Amino acid sequence: MSWSVVNNSEISSTSSPPNITNSEELLRTLNDKLALRYLPVIIYMFLLIFTGLFGNVLVIIVYVRKKTKSSLNYFIINLAVLDLLTVVIGMPTEIADLRYSIMFYAPAACKALRTVESLSTMGSIVTLMAVAIDRYNRICKYGKQMTTEKAKRICIIAIVIGIVTCWPAAIVFGKKTKDVGIPGVYGVDCSTDDTMKGTKYPLVYYGLLFLYFVVCVVFFTVIYTKIVLFIRKQKKKGNISENSYRKKTKEPKSLSEETSFSDIEKDQNKGKERQRHKIQSDFGHQKLEETKSTRKIHASKTTLMLGIVTVVFVLSFLPFLTVMVIRNIVKNFEDELSESAEIVYKFCLKSYFINNSVNPIIYSFMNVQFRGDVKKLFS
Repeated sequence: MSWSVVNNSEISSTSSPPNITNSEELLRTLNDKLALRYLPVIIYMFLLIFTGLFGNVLVIIVYVRKKTKSSLNYFIINLAVLDLLTVVIGMPTEIADLRYSIMFYAPAACKALRTVESLSTMGSIVTLMAVAIDRYNRICKYGKQMTTEKAKRICIIAIVIGIVTCWPAAIVFGKKTKDVGIPGVYGVDCSTDDTMKGTKYPLVYYGLLFLYFVVCVVFFTVIYTKIVLFIRKQKKKGNISENSYRKKTKEPKSLSEETSFSDIEKDQNKGKERQRHKIQSDFGHQKLEETKSTRKIHASKTTLMLGIVTVVFVLSFLPFLTVMVIRNIVKNFEDELSESAEIVYKFCLKSYFINNSVNPIIYSFMNVQFRGDVKKLFS
């Protein structure tokens, strides 16, 4: 940011190098001004906390209370737990970082914040990959389902992978000393650690994250594209089969003139029996087709819902990763930002938190059963 815009009055108020008392007072004044500037972002974070806390707790309660659980139920619970972890630990710390953007004297909390966020992200990615594969098997492999025991193991593996892969965040992030434009006065921010200054580690870290992000996008795109194409193909086949069946079950043509009444009388009993069996067969076929159709519609709706969850996850990370890569490539990137550009930049840095709060809203709009279970919970 352009510090001169913020602190011209503070600099002009002191003609000599500030002492410790004056330094802290100037820093506090500047910090308060920045907090006021970041107020829209802080309000945005509070809204995400409220939505995410209430929504994810509700999701966990609803799906844990289910007597019979499918693999999908366990995946949704796992996503909600990981999201809740970020909502409870990550978001409040981010608000503290925005409120004390140049007076964040808690490097341990900073490292814990980034580590928890990384754990949640990596665990969610593995879970969403498992969801995509499960959806593909259920739809494209004609109802092949993942067992609940396997789903449980995958959820545990997802959390373990999150724990194993989150450790670089504890090294890359920490206390960052900031020059606030006042001689002899320096601020402290929760960002890339001072020990990382001049090294390639931050760029490598974000580069690998971006590469991982691209690989995940390709994976999700391929899987869900295959699912969509398969559903379309099955719909076309279903229409053809339905038309063929209707043709076969058309009313019989009128009796020909050559047919004698004696022939009709002889075959009357047999005809009634055949007709009875035919009606039963037609009715059974119709019920079977209706059941299959209902299952396909349910599977399609569930897949669409989970596809939207995945798309939101991917899109929410795109602004964050983009600005982080740019920040590590362009020198003095933050220092050259205007006031309005800086606010947009802060929103981009917090963009991925949308993913942790919006899933329950998606379930509410797209899952009738979930809405029903929530109503029962409060009735």
